[in-house]
Amino acid sequence: MSKFFIALLFAGVLPFIAGCRSGEEKNLAADAKFRRFFCWGVPNREENARKYAEAGVTDIVVNNRKQFDLARKYGMTPYWKCFTPAGPYPQVMTPEEDKYYGYISGQDLDPKMPKAERMQILHRRRIEKHHRYGGEQVAPIDTQSKPIPCFVSDEGLLLTKAKLDNLLKDAPEGAAGMFLDFIGYTNHHGCVCKKCLAKYKKFLAEKKLVDTPKNKTLFYREKLVNYYNAVIDCIKSRHPDWKIALHIYPDFRDDHLYGNRIKADYCHQTVAWYFKWEEPKIRKYTKFVVGHAKDFHPAAEGIPFLGLSTDKSSSLGYKTPADVERELRIILSAGGRTLSVCSGSAIIEPGYHEIFRKYCGKQH
Repeated sequence: MSKFFIALLFAGVLPFIAGCRSGEEKNLAADAKFRRFFCWGVPNREENARKYAEAGVTDIVVNNRKQFDLARKYGMTPYWKCFTPAGPYPQVMTPEEDKYYGYISGQDLDPKMPKAERMQILHRRRIEKHHRYGGEQVAPIDTQSKPIPCFVSDEGLLLTKAKLDNLLKDAPEGAAGMFLDFIGYTNHHGCVCKKCLAKYKKFLAEKKLVDTPKNKTLFYREKLVNYYNAVIDCIKSRHPDWKIALHIYPDFRDDHLYGNRIKADYCHQTVAWYFKWEEPKIRKYTKFVVGHAKDFHPAAEGIPFLGLSTDKSSSLGYKTPADVERELRIILSAGGRTLSVCSGSAIIEPGYHEIFRKYCGKQH
């Protein structure tokens, strides 16, 4: 094959292929922007609060009165604190999962080891194991690096209600609602403590089912959804006018986008994790999150969630400002007009701040 022909091939065919892949993105209106922007970060200083507002953040979590006042001063809607699950003990995993968990969390390391040295080792181990920090796993085994309480075994929600009481006791007048996060399984698929296994056995008997992987998925997903809904009911019994914004995290391995089953006002589901995903996946997930948000609850809104890490030295995925712009354009072209991002601090970093101002900031 002549060099001339090869040159023609690359000059003609490759641009055509690239054009086919990004056709929807190219047709994106020049003024397309996100109308609402949820931030999983706190406005802890005046300068940060101003930068969040400039980046287009409309809804933000706050942990104290100072942050609440800063959010309101800069025109952002404050949500009072973030609830994470309560339970009588940590979830139980298989021996193999426990071994993996111990390795990526450094249980064998000297507790007196300097933090920087410890983190170097942990980052190396997590890269080696393809650890995904609660996102969709790519290795046969992946777990969280921190334990999650067994919320299934919180009988009568006694611990959950006590935790909520403590979070809500000093909620200021004017708070919009509450964030929920970290409700899921440490191993991404289910707890195998005695209480959970007993409840699973009862579930099978009541529904006249046999023990299969599919039925395990049904059981553990049901427990997730029921717990979310019970927490939401508890909050709204105290504050009927509050809105609930939750992030589906960690990933549930057998049903990644189950969040529309939950009766939240704003259900944030991951469409672009910290580790870079391909365009077709981001587009597919965005369309599902937005288009199927009301399948179970007509008042619910599906919010595309984007994970962002700007630390090149971390085992958590790294994205450049150009990567972020690419993902924002894909989400917009797939129909997303509300956005959710964590970490919040990354939004206001130089280089990234300008990108968010471009696609989320208010028109001047």
